[in-house]
Amino acid sequence: MGAPSPSPDESAILAVGSLLDGRYRVDAIIGIGGMGRVYKAEHTGIGRAVAIKVLHSRLGGSKEAAQRFQREALASGRLDHQNIVGVSDFGVTEDGSLYLVMEALEGESLGKRLEREKRIAWPEAITMIRGVLAGLRHAHDKGVVHRDIKPDNIFLAKKDGETVIKILDFGIAKLYAGNADDPAMTRAGLTVGTPTYLSPEQAVGGAITPASDLYSVSVVLYEMLTGRPPFEDDDPLAMLTAHVSKDPPSFAEAAPDVDVPPGIEAVINRGLAKVSAERIGSAADYVRQLDDAIRAAGYDPAMPVGRASTQLPIPSGPHAAPSQPSNFMATPMPQSYTPVPTNYGAVGTAPTQSFDTLPKQTRPVSLADVVEPLPRQLKLVGLGIVGVAVVIALLLLIGKSCGDKPTGKQREGTPPKPTMVPVAVPVVDKETKLKAALHDLETGKTCADRKAAIPIIVDVGDPDAIPALRKARYRMRGGVLGIGDSNTNACLKPDAESAIQELGGTIR
Repeated sequence: MGAPSPSPDESAILAVGSLLDGRYRVDAIIGIGGMGRVYKAEHTGIGRAVAIKVLHSRLGGSKEAAQRFQREALASGRLDHQNIVGVSDFGVTEDGSLYLVMEALEGESLGKRLEREKRIAWPEAITMIRGVLAGLRHAHDKGVVHRDIKPDNIFLAKKDGETVIKILDFGIAKLYAGNADDPAMTRAGLTVGTPTYLSPEQAVGGAITPASDLYSVSVVLYEMLTGRPPFEDDDPLAMLTAHVSKDPPSFAEAAPDVDVPPGIEAVINRGLAKVSAERIGSAADYVRQLDDAIRAAGYDPAMPVGRASTQLPIPSGPHAAPSQPSNFMATPMPQSYTPVPTNYGAVGTAPTQSFDTLPKQTRPVSLADVVEPLPRQLKLVGLGIVGVAVVIALLLLIGKSCGDKPTGKQREGTPPKPTMVPVAVPVVDKETKLKAALHDLETGKTCADRKAAIPIIVDVGDPDAIPALRKARYRMRGGVLGIGDSNTNACLKPDAESAIQELGGTIR
């Protein structure tokens, strides 16, 4: 039998071992998505590892897809910075597929990191944002606005044990400084970007400036510190409305247990100003304001957390340095970044190692150091429990004394039956039970946690839960432009579909 004919998607395949344009040897496929494929390759002339992103040929005829690729090439051609993924070439394959040649990276996206850990300790979060702002400062100085800053477009690249922040995907970037060759001169009233991280002016199709990227950076930093973005809604229109008209919840509302110097929250709130003119003026100014907030908390921004500062005291109060992984970098990484051809990781893959942890404390620790006073509310609850226990004990004692005398139905020498004291058991109504289960289904930390909510939903038996179960089957994270993403809800998909049928719904 002959080999099967290639499907339309396979028309964009570059054969492993083939030579693209006479200089790029294709070594392996490292990512597949709806837009195309990403390959590990080597520039044979200089022996450098590269990543080649190829747009499916069936999309090459799409004006929008082709313009997006061309935009990325044009925008990246202006940029040369350690915190922006490098794009070195752009072309067309023999079958008409468009391709980009990019810097090869190892590591994972910030989106993957947040999916796994939910929050990031504030010193490390500030370090990461410092790298993002450094890259954006360069892009803005070159007249390029990214317009889609989000965790999945921030890559935590590994180089010699250090972490280098890389901004990915300038595919919807706008060359706001003006360029007749720019295919991204967006039509008035067109909204582009990801709703969760969109600036108010993007939400209403307004003028896009560097301030739009700074708003998105503020949303990302808010999420890194609190474990959730400032606005959450399944309806994209409601999300856009929130960006335009609602104030973000305070950290105390969004994450009551988070411990972040208040000055940092104030900087984020200035970055989230609804009117772009009232926002922080530039990426450089954003870094300065964060440094001022760190100094106000008693740290020297030029010193890594965990080492004593020679200028400012390290505080021992509520904002002391956390003992979580931080790797707080004081200065930017060196500008040269040579891709590592070994252990190559595609965008969105797990890192080869975790961040370095801070040095552990070596001084003796007493109970007074680690045990905090109980809050007043807990004290009141404890007193209430003690009071109820005393009442129950008295009732049992009275019942016992009353039952000590034998009755006609109780023979002498037979121990009296214990008196049962009724205890009120709280009853959770079905609506509350369903709401709690749906919340766990959506926000559970792991897939197993989210899966555990499905039997409860089935037990309640409310068909209104079917849309949420349908949505929960897929939770796509990671990747770039849909390439290399993965379903982090794969473990619960069969259970969710079974639950949909049990509730009278259909799988679609």
